[in-house]
Amino acid sequence: MISQILDGFSFHAQWNGGVIFFSLILIVLYMFLLPTPKDHKKYKSIAFAGSMLLILFAVGSPLNLLGRLLFRAHIIQIVIVLFIAAPLIVIGIKTNLLEKMLKNKVIKKVYRFLTHPLFAIVLFYSLFIGYHVPVVFDWIRTGYFTNYFFLVGLIVAAVLLWWPIIGPIREYDTLTFKQKLIYIVVNIVLFVPLTLFLWLANGELYTVYSDTSQMLAALALCMPIGEEVPPDLLETLLPYPPISEQRNGAIILFISQALIFGISTLWLFMKKGRK
Repeated sequence: MISQILDGFSFHAQWNGGVIFFSLILIVLYMFLLPTPKDHKKYKSIAFAGSMLLILFAVGSPLNLLGRLLFRAHIIQIVIVLFIAAPLIVIGIKTNLLEKMLKNKVIKKVYRFLTHPLFAIVLFYSLFIGYHVPVVFDWIRTGYFTNYFFLVGLIVAAVLLWWPIIGPIREYDTLTFKQKLIYIVVNIVLFVPLTLFLWLANGELYTVYSDTSQMLAALALCMPIGEEVPPDLLETLLPYPPISEQRNGAIILFISQALIFGISTLWLFMKKGRK
């Protein structure tokens, strides 16, 4: 069924040239233009390049079209970008320039504030939960600039959320092993209200998945200039009821984030064992 849906769109509608270009440019900048410290590990370069390719896949591939048609596909996008790509960015980031900047007292204070676990949690969940408030979600998904503005904001917030766990700058990795475990548990628990909200809702929450005009407006953002949404598309979507999609999305979101944070816990135990 999904292949039948995508067959109605052209190659240029399925693959976002702007996202592909931006992702590849960032990889080139990272690999060849940013100064590389002498002790730079290859896995860091692989992690960063992988994060960009994952963002490209989530936002610039046919998955992005599906995310505007099926709520579960949107949740898969969210999981890929915020819970897989974001920590890979933190792992792969070249910290040498940042370490030099941190010698400035003002920058050091700003850094400590932005990477403080409490600030990271408040910022991320304010944006993430706020994004999924129905009226806000519908507004964001039907506006070109609001869509990408909030996406970039969520990625930045996700990077800050993962920063205290990974601690890429050893000198400023101040959380103890126990504190990091508590931080992970808090993150898992904070997803419960949203997943319950999606699971227990008796009605259709998001009009972009149930109202024809709203869905077409959201899809129009993916279409190249001069190309229109296939007229018979909505008939193809009849097997995907919005309420069922919301519940599927809730399951995918909760299991995925719990699994990824669980893997992070195992990584912390392994890291502790090597010390």
